[in-house]
Amino acid sequence: MAKSNICYHNVRLNLDNEQHCRIHKVLAELNTEIHKSVNQFIVDAVDYYIRSLNDESLVKETGKAKKDAGYITREDLDGIRSELKNEVKNEIILLLGAALGAGTVRAADAVMGRGGMEIRTMEAADNTEEADDPTMTELVDGWG
Repeated sequence: MAKSNICYHNVRLNLDNEQHCRIHKVLAELNTEIHKSVNQFIVDAVDYYIRSLNDESLVKETGKAKKDAGYITREDLDGIRSELKNEVKNEIILLLGAALGAGTVRAADAVMGRGGMEIRTMEAADNTEEADDPTMTELVDGWG
């Protein structure tokens, strides 16, 4: 009479196959002082392999026809490439617009003859890392 909490899976090894022969040798000569049993050794080996794959595509998908996450098609790559191009292009346009806008503000300030103080404050806002140096401030006032 079979127990309801036990299931059986048979393994057939072909001794003409090098991989199968290696497995047969290990299983036949398994050191039971280290490993509890051949059955537990096989369970541990399969469990280790399954965990190393992070359960990727080992079992059948039930109900859902999911796209295989392990492979990417050329169409997928082309889509990703075009999305990246558009994102990079938009980012470059924004950066160039901001740079050109800031450059026209500086040029307009200089042409309109606004005081050197305003130009200096704009430069200080751009260069927040620099400390206020009284010598540099006097030189800038002398140029303006």
